[in-house]
Amino acid sequence: MTAYERVTHALELLDQGTPAPGQINAAPVGPDRDIHEARLARDHAGVIHLLVALPPGRKPFELPLGEVLPAEWLDQPVDDGSAMSLDIASHDPTLTPTFLSLVGEMLSRVDESGEPCIDALMRVLNAWREALARGQRTLSRQRAIGLFGELTVLLRLAQLDPPHARAAWRGQEGYKHDFFLRNALEVKAYTGGDSPAVDIHGAHQLDPPSGGSLHLYAMRLEESADGQTVSDLIDNIDAAGLPKGMLFERSTENSPIVVEDAMRFVVTDERLFRVTDEFPGLRVSRLGQTAFSAVQNLRYSLLLDACPDAMDPSKLSDVLVGL
Repeated sequence: MTAYERVTHALELLDQGTPAPGQINAAPVGPDRDIHEARLARDHAGVIHLLVALPPGRKPFELPLGEVLPAEWLDQPVDDGSAMSLDIASHDPTLTPTFLSLVGEMLSRVDESGEPCIDALMRVLNAWREALARGQRTLSRQRAIGLFGELTVLLRLAQLDPPHARAAWRGQEGYKHDFFLRNALEVKAYTGGDSPAVDIHGAHQLDPPSGGSLHLYAMRLEESADGQTVSDLIDNIDAAGLPKGMLFERSTENSPIVVEDAMRFVVTDERLFRVTDEFPGLRVSRLGQTAFSAVQNLRYSLLLDACPDAMDPSKLSDVLVGL
């Protein structure tokens, strides 16, 4: 059987009975040289465990795991004569498929390389951790780009009229538009040199407010040593009359105000549109609420070059005053 088939078969064996309190049911999944070198187990509470033997002569080491996958060294003899095993538990049932995938990847590496299961496990965990870290860095960069665009416009408005800016900025409060009083402005920032496109979130983001107008302002950003950081913008907004405390009070878990001072951006292109009935996009005002009644997490790319009736970006100040 393949590594993943061994994991599936072991799980089927564990499903056949419930151990008594303080006991576990275990099924070997290790390589042919020693099937007990790695075992899947289930305790009386239904928690899935991975037990990996520490090879003779090896000493326990610090575990690079956190609260999601709690782990401990067990000083208990196992069938192959090993005196100690690593016990990793998966307490969250929603993570069981991911946990089993991790076990399968570990066993596949062992089958290919012949290395001890404990070494393959650490390699897999390190690879997963690096992948997650890259994903977090990418997410942080995307958030920084979006926040930079929004704060750039907030700074412009604060320099024109600080009380007006304080009242109009809605981006971190869960509103569908970034700036809104009677009329609305949606701000998008993007990077890259290809055909410019911005992400639209939901079926309402391109819907004008009731009785008002909506404009879309998009800016292309490039990283440059001569540019500004998000932290620079926050300082400038504070100097323009909107205190930092007000910004951070509006920070939320989903839309955080991040003090970012590593990435520096310059604005290299600006686009301004009035979103009329003829403006492209998926929205409730055009298709009706029924069309979106069973739709969740709607997100799509809007190609700016294909959007009609672009305005002179220098009119942004008029749009801001007219909010």
